[in-house]
Amino acid sequence: MESRTTLGKVAMYVTRGCLIVPVQLELHDDVLLQMQEEILENVNKTGVRGVIIDVSGVAIMDSFIAQAILDTAKMASLLGARTVITGIRPGVAAALIDLGFKFENVLTAISLEEGFRLVEPVLASEDEYEEVAERNVEEEDETTEDENAEEQEQE
Repeated sequence: MESRTTLGKVAMYVTRGCLIVPVQLELHDDVLLQMQEEILENVNKTGVRGVIIDVSGVAIMDSFIAQAILDTAKMASLLGARTVITGIRPGVAAALIDLGFKFENVLTAISLEEGFRLVEPVLASEDEYEEVAERNVEEEDETTEDENAEEQEQE
């Protein structure tokens, strides 16, 4: 009999034109990769200009986890979203520095509020954000319609 484990999922939400990613579960390889993929998909799909990855719920961070989070922040930045990592605990910060991690070109903040202050200059107004989100939904609908038409032509 095969045993199945359920992957934890990191909940994400958009507020004030910013994707918020509160990490409140134990991170392991599969969850990290899933989280990374979902962040990048959300940035691309919604057009958010800010991402806050809140790791205040992470008590232990090994080098793989730290590198994956740093890489995710850099990837989101390449997609045009200013990314801030918030909530790094003092013990985790000390351990990461001992491991030789450099947070060059990655913004960090002590709290979610401070993270918002760092991304606020690049955030769209609520109206601008809603326009971008609506445009993305319309483009997605058009793509789906085009794909359906192609499938019908092939049949």
